[in-house]
Amino acid sequence: MFNDGYRGAPPRGWGAHRLIVYGFHLSPRYDDLVIFTDSPDNVARCFASWRAKRPAFPGWRAVCVTTHVRLVHLPTGAVLGVEAVDSDRRRSQCASPCPGSRHAKYMATDAPLTEEEDTELGAVPPMSASASMLLAGLFARMTLTAADGSWATGGWFSCPPEVSARRSFVPETGRVLWGSHDRWSLSWGGFPDAEFVAAALTDPHVGLAGAAAHDDGRAIVVRYGTASLTLAEDFRVSPPISLSTTPD
Repeated sequence: MFNDGYRGAPPRGWGAHRLIVYGFHLSPRYDDLVIFTDSPDNVARCFASWRAKRPAFPGWRAVCVTTHVRLVHLPTGAVLGVEAVDSDRRRSQCASPCPGSRHAKYMATDAPLTEEEDTELGAVPPMSASASMLLAGLFARMTLTAADGSWATGGWFSCPPEVSARRSFVPETGRVLWGSHDRWSLSWGGFPDAEFVAAALTDPHVGLAGAAAHDDGRAIVVRYGTASLTLAEDFRVSPPISLSTTPD
């Protein structure tokens, strides 16, 4: 999701980064995430794979594909639903194919992990439990806007009109998220501001409980449990914004 462009780490080829070009909202629950979008078929193909093609994102298999999509991740058992914005949330909770499902066109649950998938998943660096929560929290907060308009993450695509823009234009330079165990870093150019990302992770109402941030003027480090995530935004301008901070 956060690896794209010439600078992206190896997972950039998995295709999940294409999600940001579509309008979407997230409804995250533990191991059961639903993406609501106006383009459910296109969004599903960021993760699901046609049966005869190279896997788009290693490990995902189709359970049901109709007007909604339900996928399961073989290595972890996590579930992903993709729904139209006006859909009934209960439909994506099907445990078997609904009538008329097109899941057979995709790699379905009867298809075991391929050797290529196993190799690619094995190349992902190990992460601690705290880092897993912190990075999952980063993704789950991709489409938030503060009630007072002080920050927004905007699907990592564009700043909502109700939020004051920090600058008129910032060139997109790609994204790279990498690290191992407890230490991770995220570098990117363009929207959103590093302050906005840190605010989403540390907000007292919608942030990760116990997460805090430290701004040294060059980058912001968000800490959660034993893990840290360094937010290194290109061309950074540092406006004042209230963050839950930790001492130096």
